[in-house]
Amino acid sequence: MKHVEHTITVEAPTALVWEILADVEGYADIFPPTQKVEIVESGPGYEIARLHVDVSGTPTTWTSRRDLDEQRHVIAYRQLETAPIVGSMSGEWRAFALAADRTQLVLTHDFVAREPVDGLVAGKLTPDEARDMLDAAVERNSVADLGAVRDEAERRHAGMRSTR
Repeated sequence: MKHVEHTITVEAPTALVWEILADVEGYADIFPPTQKVEIVESGPGYEIARLHVDVSGTPTTWTSRRDLDEQRHVIAYRQLETAPIVGSMSGEWRAFALAADRTQLVLTHDFVAREPVDGLVAGKLTPDEARDMLDAAVERNSVADLGAVRDEAERRHAGMRSTR
């Protein structure tokens, strides 16, 4: 199992950053690869969502359970149904207040590539190729996703300040 952590500073209040993170159906509006998100099930403090994402030109779907802790500003996620090369994937979004209008946003991933069948992962990749592809995708997408949340939060925050 591999663990990676990415961090970004957002010039916006933690409550606003949380609002963006908690709105999983809005991900299609801020994360360009995300085509659509459907809430499959929800209850107090959790939701199960199906994400439809363009992964390097290939339409891919997975289902994640998200446990939302609004008081701590933490969303723990775990993929219940994974993409073809993913064996398992979980992690957290964590938002920490640094100041009234500044937030530290942390995104973690714990993941492993799917086990090969007859020597191949997803019928076409060697285990090394699958692992390298997954590592690169997590790195690329983590940086892009953190940047997208930052940009959206800062855009909304600037709009709120200009209407005061």
